[in-house]
Amino acid sequence: MTIASATESSDEKEKADPEKVEYAKGSVCGYCEYCKFCQLCEKDCPCETSPTKPNCKMCKYCKFCYLCSGVCDTICQPGGMIDKVSAAIVNALPSHDPDEINKDIKSVDDWIQKNKDEL
Repeated sequence: MTIASATESSDEKEKADPEKVEYAKGSVCGYCEYCKFCQLCEKDCPCETSPTKPNCKMCKYCKFCYLCSGVCDTICQPGGMIDKVSAAIVNALPSHDPDEINKDIKSVDDWIQKNKDEL
């Protein structure tokens, strides 16, 4: 057995922990992270808000749990095609940060005031 084959066999044994694998930034599959709360729906909903159950208002989101088994557990896997493509589409859309824009404008405010007649 060579060193390379020993390394390869140890790498094969190391599988990614499904709890640590993340969806691509901007992917619609990112919503699948909320599926872990669906087990609470089965256990606690419907309920009435009380000191022992303060989060009953969250039961209204249980209606989306069918997506977990229909989409998230089947076609929306981290690193999968849907994950990558939807992230690429979302990230390709133009975006802006109003705070950054205001900061940029403020940084040239003196210049604007000096040259406003020419503008």
